[in-house]
Amino acid sequence: MAETETQQMRRVIHRQLGPGELLKTYMGGYEWEVRFDSGRRFRLPAREFTAETVSAWLTPATAPATHRPAVLDHDQFRARQTLEALRLGIVPVQDAETLTIGLEAERVSLDRALARSKERGGDAMAVIGDYGFGKSHFVELAARRALRENCLVAMTSLDLVEVPPGKANEIYGALVRSLRYPDSEERGLAPLLKRAAATPGFAEQLLARGPRERDDPLVAAVLALVDCSSQSAFDDIVLWLSGLLRTPSADMKSCLKRPPRLYLSGEVARQYSYMLSAISVLATMLGYGGLTVLIDESEHYSLLRPTQRGYADAFFKAMIYAALGQANSRVDPKTIPYHGKTEYELSFATNSNLFFLFAMTESDNRMPVDNWLAPSQILRLDDRFIERDVLEFYKTLLRYHSIAYGYSYPPPRERFEEIVKAVPGMLSRALGQHRINLREVIRLAVTSCDLIFLHADYEPTTLVAELAKGLRL
Repeated sequence: MAETETQQMRRVIHRQLGPGELLKTYMGGYEWEVRFDSGRRFRLPAREFTAETVSAWLTPATAPATHRPAVLDHDQFRARQTLEALRLGIVPVQDAETLTIGLEAERVSLDRALARSKERGGDAMAVIGDYGFGKSHFVELAARRALRENCLVAMTSLDLVEVPPGKANEIYGALVRSLRYPDSEERGLAPLLKRAAATPGFAEQLLARGPRERDDPLVAAVLALVDCSSQSAFDDIVLWLSGLLRTPSADMKSCLKRPPRLYLSGEVARQYSYMLSAISVLATMLGYGGLTVLIDESEHYSLLRPTQRGYADAFFKAMIYAALGQANSRVDPKTIPYHGKTEYELSFATNSNLFFLFAMTESDNRMPVDNWLAPSQILRLDDRFIERDVLEFYKTLLRYHSIAYGYSYPPPRERFEEIVKAVPGMLSRALGQHRINLREVIRLAVTSCDLIFLHADYEPTTLVAELAKGLRL
């Protein structure tokens, strides 16, 4: 075959990211690594590409494997890692899109919110659901989709010790230290600050965009780094902006002589929503699509004392206002107090391309997000999954299972047909009757695969009968 024909066969088209070159397939063809014409490189579920390219490339992968090597290759090892997590009811980060159950409408809402954030300057969304119904999974799904949209992603989970909901400075620090890039494996603020300081005239442009002139921590840092040749000073400035250096060091002051204060107590919500929106503006000026801020486990709010709950309210309202702007927000900025020693705006710029998403458990004492967001900005995750959703998940799980344990796919009909016909429907009905949650659906699905394909003497009819009895169906 001619080289030009080979190249044409390797060309694929993604519905959102456009054309690119298929470099490698994984997980029996369920995931593709593609270098797009834009220069960006992603590993994505094969089902996201157009039907023509999917059918052309998945045909060899879906044929039954007659022989697999005895050694544990890369795909086998990764599939087994995935299954170990699924046995606990947890979908691993790298499989968030491939192994998502349902959520089609919710994913559409998420994609639209990300698009609005890039096109209109920002957006906000709350995700509410009971324990075990996929809130953390949805947050990670949002992270992966935001990275594909060329956005920076800052993500953290709250708790009462390290990242309390009422400590805006701790939340900010955890977010910026987690900062992820769509074009790099690096984390944190350092890569962003390096690019800003190395771009001619950038510091002055950023200064002109901001409302606070040189008493803005981020602007002051970028201005100082332009003429700073000390690596130790650069490192300390990054640590300081990341909340890890409470007292400016001598090295840092050699470049940033009078650093603005980063307040650690009192009413600090305004300062840190302002700084996160400033990072988003910095990102867009450097060619990114903005900043996506994701906060999980917001249910710890219900355990706070009244004073701390007020601080938490202030931070989340400030972030919503910074993301949505004055025209679209239900939050009254007058209800967000100023710090006693300084007055911060809620946002660095009117349009900061900031997308803010946070997840919480449904309870009587949760945040009053219904007062802060429109109904269309609140997603509720529940057990309204139809049988088709569970069936599609189950078929994908079987693919992972066959790769992990080296048997052909699809397996022999006498062991495959009955369980695929019965098990997803039973799990779906039990879910609909509130007998199990989504996490238990995942665990039971993996267990059924283990029993039927790793134990040759275990009959499919026995599995179906025992599962029905256990689920009381």
